[in-house]
Amino acid sequence: VLFDRSHLDQVMWNLARNALRHCRRREGSIRVRVSTERSGSIVKLDVIDDGPGVAAELRNQLFEPFFTTSAGGTGLGLYLAREMCEANGAMLEFVETATGAQFSVLCRTGG
Repeated sequence: VLFDRSHLDQVMWNLARNALRHCRRREGSIRVRVSTERSGSIVKLDVIDDGPGVAAELRNQLFEPFFTTSAGGTGLGLYLAREMCEANGAMLEFVETATGAQFSVLCRTGG
């Protein structure tokens, strides 16, 4: 993928840490899925958890700076993750699911 390695590490670390914070902490509670789209020109990285999901009324604020639902959080994790994605020509999206939460990073490939 065309993505600064340290930025991608930070994005995936943040998504995995959030998934761990909100999942049920059972075997298989967090899944990372890798797939391709557009004939392989896009790599999609999904981080999925089995937690309570994101309340509908909070979804519009997820990527806003300083928005947090955690008592000890700064509210900068998802904001910075999205900014790093955009700086690398990628996208970070929240995907609405029936259960849990899913975040997807869509990265360009060199092909």
